[in-house]
Parts: sequence; structure tokens; C-alpha cells
Amino acid sequence: MKPITPFRAIFIILVTAIITATVLIFFSPGQDIDLYLNNQFSKPRTDQKEPSELPTLLPNDQSRIGIVAGHWGFDTGHVCGNELNNVQEVDVNLRVATMVRNILVKAGYTVDLLHEFDPSLSDYTGLALLAIHNDTCDFINESASGFKVSSTAHVSYPAEAKKFNDCLVDRYQRNTDLPFRGSTISSDSDMFYAYNMINNYTTASVIETGYLNLDYRFLTEKTEKVAQGLAEGILCYINNETISNDEISKPVDYSTAFSEVEKRFILPGIDNLQ
Repeated sequence: MKPITPFRAIFIILVTAIITATVLIFFSPGQDIDLYLNNQFSKPRTDQKEPSELPTLLPNDQSRIGIVAGHWGFDTGHVCGNELNNVQEVDVNLRVATMVRNILVKAGYTVDLLHEFDPSLSDYTGLALLAIHNDTCDFINESASGFKVSSTAHVSYPAEAKKFNDCLVDRYQRNTDLPFRGSTISSDSDMFYAYNMINNYTTASVIETGYLNLDYRFLTEKTEKVAQGLAEGILCYINNETISNDEISKPVDYSTAFSEVEKRFILPGIDNLQ
């Protein structure tokens, strides 16, 4: 047997170290080396299971609601005269929207209070979005009282849009006893273009909660009822609640409500206002 020279000993040590390092790199503990030897490592393991359910969304993703205070951050909306305390529509809208926000936050939801042309409306994603407006300060006739509900111009899922509108009509009327005047929103249609930017999965509606003339006292003195009705309408839709009376969604006939007559104002507190 030949003696091992120092050079040969160093060579053997280096070769052994290289082989050992290679094995440690390619084979982690618990892996079957036969898979490598049989060229089977690239094939899927039969004992690996696919996820059985989708990941759970975070609470904020499940509970976000958008409330647009009409005209806020843009202009005043309708401006009433001295006879109606110079009230501006934007102030009424913002007061109602803020109350609705507070009710929904107490119920555990994340609520975004948004400007009329809020940048956040671009691809806005939430359970629902409601834009709050009001109708004219002008007196038209004794029939010009009540509220209107409409979907935005962009409706991706008509069944969801109808469900949201029906819930708003039902719950709002229960709380306010104001008549439902249909879906012909009289606010400037140019104001609604931003709502077309929201995400297709977000159901959106616009409501005019009343007329700033005949409904002035109710809107300004019973604002908590207005806000409660809107909040309950939103929750009715989100929770898929039932509407007890389908007849409630039928608008009151107001074919003479917009006949041309001399415009006048109704003073707060006079007998015409119940």
C-alpha cells in the first residue's frame, strides 16, 4: 500500500467537501432523495393538497360604505332666500351625511364621507355608496313634497341596484312618512358623472331627501329621522333584509307637481307645513 502524500490527502479532502456541500444544497431535510435519483422531483407530489377555501378578507374590506355629501367641496347647490333662512343645500346634505356616517360607524362599519367630486370615487370599492342631495327651494305647488331615489347612470348589476333602491325607499319612508316621488332626480346631471367611475361591484344610488321648500322644517328640524331612514335603508340592502310591503315602492302620482305657477316661498312655521 502506497503511502498517502500530503498533496493527495488535500485533494481527497477537497473532493469530499465538494460532494458533501452539493448534497446539502440540493436535499433539504425530509425530502426523498429517490425522487432526484429517479428524475421525479419536477413532478407534483400526490400528497400535496390544494387550499380548500379562499382567504378571508380583512374587516375593512368587508365593511366599507361610501357616503357622498352632495355639492360638498364643489358648490352650494340650491340656495334659498331669506324666507327660508338663506339655507344652502350643501349644508343640509352635509349635516344629513355626517349623521348617517355616525350611525353606520356605531354599527361597526368603515364609512367614507366623500366630497361631490372626491378623487376617492375613482374605482371606489365598498358594500354600497349613497349620494345625498335635496330638491329645490322654490315653491312649485302643494304636491311638491317628498323624496326621490335613483340608481347612478352606471349600473353593472341591475338586480342589486333595484334591491338597494327598494330598501332605501322602504326604510326612508317608514322613518319620515314623506311620499315617494319616483326616480327622476332633478339635481344637475353633470354632478353624477363621478359616480360612473366607481368599481363595478359597488352598488350606488342617489337620493333627494326632500324639497327645501315644503319639506324645509322636516329636513332641518327632524334631521335625525332623515339620517336614521337612510342608514336603515343602507343596512337593509347590506344585510339582505326583506321589504314587508311592495306597494311602498310605488311612487305617488305627482303629475301636476311641476305645473308652471308663480314661484313663492313657504315661511317656516306657517300652517301649510305640517
